[in-house]
Parts: sequence; structure tokens; C-alpha cells
Amino acid sequence: MLSYSRGPDQELWELTISQVFDRAVERWGERPALVSCHQSKRYTWRELRDAADCVARGLASLGIRHGDRVGLWSTNCAEWVLLQLACARAGAVLVNVNPAYRTHELAFTLQKSRMKALFLWERDARAEYAQILAEARSGARLSLEHVILFGTEQWGKLLAARAETRPATDPQEIASIHYTSGTTGLPEGV
Repeated sequence: MLSYSRGPDQELWELTISQVFDRAVERWGERPALVSCHQSKRYTWRELRDAADCVARGLASLGIRHGDRVGLWSTNCAEWVLLQLACARAGAVLVNVNPAYRTHELAFTLQKSRMKALFLWERDARAEYAQILAEARSGARLSLEHVILFGTEQWGKLLAARAETRPATDPQEIASIHYTSGTTGLPEGV
């Protein structure tokens, strides 16, 4: 419990997300960590770490380096968790993009966030994401170098990559940026 007059009851951890994740794997390695019922996917803690490390190596193979921004534009799915953990394992900053965004909000977020890569599904019941992305990129000068669609050959190649990664070592570094819904104005990164 945190008290503003005396501080926390216990000392706060000075660990990165990756370090905490490794501790969880050590403690609960063969227990279930992630179940995505709608995708019929299940991971133990150890399997989840192995899969996240594959994605982290894939990020490195794209040239994603420590501190680079990686966008994720998706509703809940196993790949969302994998990318979040992979960014932590590779020292990249995950930029969460609201799946309800349309062209103008996405264009603004792509410009402001300076993401180098964006991961998304081509479409789902809510939207045609690839089409919206094409409209948002039209004529814009962006830092975006890579667009990876989940479930495609590109995604498979990324998972098979073997580049070296360098995880974050400072727990004070930025791990993710979340953009607000922008209901009263343009979205803001927090």
C-alpha cells in the first residue's frame, strides 16, 4: 500500500519489464501464462518467453534498435502480448494505437510517434485497417519503414529471424506510449 506521508510499505522493485518477466518464467515456467480463446492459442510462461524472444529477434532483424518506436494497431490478440513483451526484450518502445482510429487520427499518431514499424491485422469485423493505413500514409513524410501484417508470410519471416537483441537495462526508460482517444481534440501520447 502506498502512503503519501510515509511512502510504500515495501521497497519498490527497480527492474525492467523483461527482468520481471524472466522472474515469472523462473517461478511458473510450465504454468499457463496466456490463453487466447478466440484464437485457440495457449502459452505457458516459458513458451511465451520463447515466442516473445522470437519476435524480439525479428524486430532486431528489421533494424529496430534500443529506443526505437514500434506501433501496434490491433484489438486484443496473442500477438499483442507477444509484441509488448518483445519490445521490452529488445529495448524498443511500444506505441499502442487505438483500434477505433480512422484515417486522420492514425495519420496524426504516425507522425507524432515517429514509429519505425507498425504491426496490425489487415482487417477485422470493425475495420479495414490496411486500407485506413494506406489513406493515412498517402503523401505523408513518416519515420515508418516497416508495416507487418499479422498472419502473413512477412510475420512468419519475422518470427524466423535470428538477429541479436539488446534488452533495456534501466527500469526508468520508457517502455510504451499510449495514445488517448482524442475525444476532445487530437490524440495525445502518454
